[in-house]
Amino acid sequence: MTIRILMAVCLLVVSCRKKSSDSVTELKPKIGGTLIYAKNGPPVTLDPALTAETESTIPCDNIFDALVQVKLGTTGLAPALAKTWDISSDAKTYTFHLRNDVKFHDGSPFNAEAVLFTFNRQRNASHAFYQKGDKFEYWKNFSMGDVIKDIRAVNDSTVQFELREANSTFLYLISMDFLAIVSPAAMQKYGPDFEKNPVGTGAFRFVSWSTPDELVLEANLDYWDGRPYLDKLIFKAIGKSDLRLNKLLSGEYQMIESPPKERMADLTSNENIKLFKQPGVNIAYLAMNMNKKPFQDIRVRQAITYAINRDKLVKEVYGEFGRSAKNPIPPMLMGYNDEIRPTPYDPAQSKKLLADAGFPKGFKTTLWQLPIAREYMPDGAKAALLIQADLELVGITCEIKTAEWREYLEHMYRGDHDLGMMGWVADIPDPDNFFFPLLDKTVADQVPSNNIAFYRGEEMHQLLMKGKIVADAFSRAQIYKDACRIFNRDLPWFTIAHSQVVIPMQSFVMNFQPYGSYARKFHQVWLNN
Repeated sequence: MTIRILMAVCLLVVSCRKKSSDSVTELKPKIGGTLIYAKNGPPVTLDPALTAETESTIPCDNIFDALVQVKLGTTGLAPALAKTWDISSDAKTYTFHLRNDVKFHDGSPFNAEAVLFTFNRQRNASHAFYQKGDKFEYWKNFSMGDVIKDIRAVNDSTVQFELREANSTFLYLISMDFLAIVSPAAMQKYGPDFEKNPVGTGAFRFVSWSTPDELVLEANLDYWDGRPYLDKLIFKAIGKSDLRLNKLLSGEYQMIESPPKERMADLTSNENIKLFKQPGVNIAYLAMNMNKKPFQDIRVRQAITYAINRDKLVKEVYGEFGRSAKNPIPPMLMGYNDEIRPTPYDPAQSKKLLADAGFPKGFKTTLWQLPIAREYMPDGAKAALLIQADLELVGITCEIKTAEWREYLEHMYRGDHDLGMMGWVADIPDPDNFFFPLLDKTVADQVPSNNIAFYRGEEMHQLLMKGKIVADAFSRAQIYKDACRIFNRDLPWFTIAHSQVVIPMQSFVMNFQPYGSYARKFHQVWLNN
């Protein structure tokens, strides 16, 4: 039985100018060289099971492999460490046939026991490497314990998963980083320090993470899918966007993230630079913490959405690289509801709603500001000031707070905020990847929680449970259209924008290709210099 999940994700790569050297088909890839990729911030962890944000998952995506992977340039699935799989007629049993002769970077064998080790250390509290407390966040926030009933090794190269019920998202879920396969031998060697000494089967092996700002990887010469063309891949964490850009223009770096929109002319006029562009599968939003007063009152949440001038906010923060958001999923995903009309900017209506809710003079609150640039939010400080000014006009006085990135995430996931700026970049190109971890009531009851609005809508919950089971693409799309409608009725967030992904690179960087997610993989990238 084959279950197909269909969605229309438009992926676009654009170069600044046409050059014969830009055509990979005309040139033979070269082996060698070092690529330095400057990111917004350092990883929080290099243990894939503990990852919860793209600063960590992008490096992990190059160190580790999962059983299956999203196809390069599409939204379909492809083999990874599992070369094939079978699905039972009731769609509850998945049998994965593993690649033979694959080794982890430490030389230990990849086999069925390694798969069981990877999954069981997150699902089994009695496992020697289970971590208590707020660890294994994605396992909990995607309710994997409710998805998987049992896992068993049929033999050394075959693993069988038994699900509690049919789940149309299962294959996409196990393609995600938090379920990438880790080396049991390395875990036993390093224990809690595995997150600083990662060992997987991926295209690149870990070399060093000696400072928070520099992570060095080298080619895995024995990679099962062929050795990478690059010899080394270095991730630099540079918080200042102008500094990242200057180092790209000087030739010190080969690729960067999040260029400042004010300096795009510096890129488009430079013959040595080309741009990768792709509609972002992302969302930026302002969450209203419904665990706290007065945000439990729908009138207050409505008042906030009327008070903020979304069009001005998007224009000033994103320029031409952002699109105003009205749904909690981006437009290219199935179930996007284009019939929704977003709440307009109307300060007078905001004041009326506040008065009706018992706040004729407004109230004081806190507004947490993103501390670093993100794919979905290029300038958190500027956005926070614009939101603060709009809310002040209707009587809501906001004290702006922030923290360094790791601490900021901890505050959000614990629910320390009143109003909190956050966003999401697709792990997989499916609406469930947005709706369930960010807006389901079961996630709101967990700490740490990705549902930072702590929204517990029962009608939303029932729709999301149905969306996981239904396999037919048309029926699933209708479910998520209804979920968009419920979201806009209940308003746990003020939706801000969907951003366009722009990655500048040296013109000699070849074959960097898109995914329908956050992924940045460098296995096929090579340097023509």
